[in-house]
Amino acid sequence: MPRWSSNRPNTVGWPTARGPRGVARRVFGAASALVTLSRAIAAYLHRYPAAEGRVHVIPDGVNPDRFPPDLEPSCPGPPGTFTLGFVGSLKPWHGLPILVQAFDMLHRRHPNSRLLIVGDGPERVGLEADLAARGVAESVHLTGAVPPGQVPGLLASMDVAVAPYPNLPDFYFSPLKVFEYMAAGLAVVASRIGQLAELIQDGANGVLCPAGDPGALAEAVDRLCRDPGMRARLGQAARATVLRDHTWDGVVRRILALARREPAGESGCVEVQI
Repeated sequence: MPRWSSNRPNTVGWPTARGPRGVARRVFGAASALVTLSRAIAAYLHRYPAAEGRVHVIPDGVNPDRFPPDLEPSCPGPPGTFTLGFVGSLKPWHGLPILVQAFDMLHRRHPNSRLLIVGDGPERVGLEADLAARGVAESVHLTGAVPPGQVPGLLASMDVAVAPYPNLPDFYFSPLKVFEYMAAGLAVVASRIGQLAELIQDGANGVLCPAGDPGALAEAVDRLCRDPGMRARLGQAARATVLRDHTWDGVVRRILALARREPAGESGCVEVQI
């Protein structure tokens, strides 16, 4: 079964007759099914008549065995420290200025809090300057880029993990880090945007806040900081969500079901529970 999958739908700057758009039309027409990670990308694919009736949404998955509940933290804070965490490649769309503003507010209320940022990228210089200007740099630990094998231990070092996306007009992502946060049993605070608003049920398996609002992000984290029981409950529910719906084994089963030509929905786009 020919398959086309992309997390980056935009194709610009090439002639459309023989460039990416022309290739896309030929591939879409030849494929039995087109598998994509989010509804937003599915909507993009439906702009091509050749894709009509062939698009299926299967969100990201994780290997939960990488995140055992009893994993020792690899970067623990001092006793009594509350650790807010973020994992990412430090790109402009990750909402790092929002995160810094929110942590500044949180740290004023909870001087024992720290921010653990895992990853590196083009926004690091600006991030460090912003942290220094706000006087909170000493309470922030930046790991830089790390190999994937180190991520589980770093997640185990966090109390709450965040995905503070700004209010992007075209949010087509399926953020793997959020699935990993949840697999690690962390309480997650994420922007109410795109696929995240479907993956996370506010107050049930995580917390959603308005995209681009550092005050709302700080308030949500503050509530979790003050309520360890709520953190534990949300983290357990988050992991249960991943174990039920978002393992790689489950992703493979869904793709194999397409290979067996199981019928799609009436719309031609299989809408899986995320």
